Amino acid sequence: MRVIPFRVGPFDNGTYVLVDAHRDAIVVDPSVGEKEVLEAVRHEGLRVLAILNTHGHIDHVYSNASLKEATAARLAIHRLDAYRLEAVTRHGDVLPPAPRAVADDLLEEGCLRYLADVRLEALHTPGHTEGSTCFHLPDERIVFSGDVLFAGAVGRVDLPGGDAAQMEASLARIADLPPETRVYPGHGPQTTIGDEIGWLKGFRFAD
Repeated sequence: MRVIPFRVGPFDNGTYVLVDAHRDAIVVDPSVGEKEVLEAVRHEGLRVLAILNTHGHIDHVYSNASLKEATAARLAIHRLDAYRLEAVTRHGDVLPPAPRAVADDLLEEGCLRYLADVRLEALHTPGHTEGSTCFHLPDERIVFSGDVLFAGAVGRVDLPGGDAAQMEASLARIADLPPETRVYPGHGPQTTIGDEIGWLKGFRFAD
């Protein structure tokens, strides 16, 4: 299994394509990366089976509908964030309106079976939003952390649906992953649990 990473503007989002040995693929948080993702899919002859959203903020889900139409992939998001896909699909004056996308699969905690030979787990990690979800590949020592954990920082909890206590619990859970686990975040550079553990373990928001 390999990961094809993209950093896409205008919000420096991390968009990721997971590819297995059969050239089946999953896209995590397409953001505004439709062009980059489709170019990689066509160049490498991939079959996109699923689009996974770590949460429902527009900068992470903007290309859901166009990618779903282009690839016939299933769209999945945690059930508690599914309502966000029905929200206005623009970001002020920065992004033009985009088509709405309807989720095919409403996720809970547990194993996801989109790729036959890859063990993939949905970890419900609320705090940034109610349905924020990290996608963990334990055999590969990889986690896609969305806007829960960044290199040297954590996601915001002051937006609608945010909750500091829930975020602290979610971060504690992520901190217990093996230190060699590579973190692919929703924004900014990649990191590892080991590189973050010094400040992450026992993290608390200031009162």
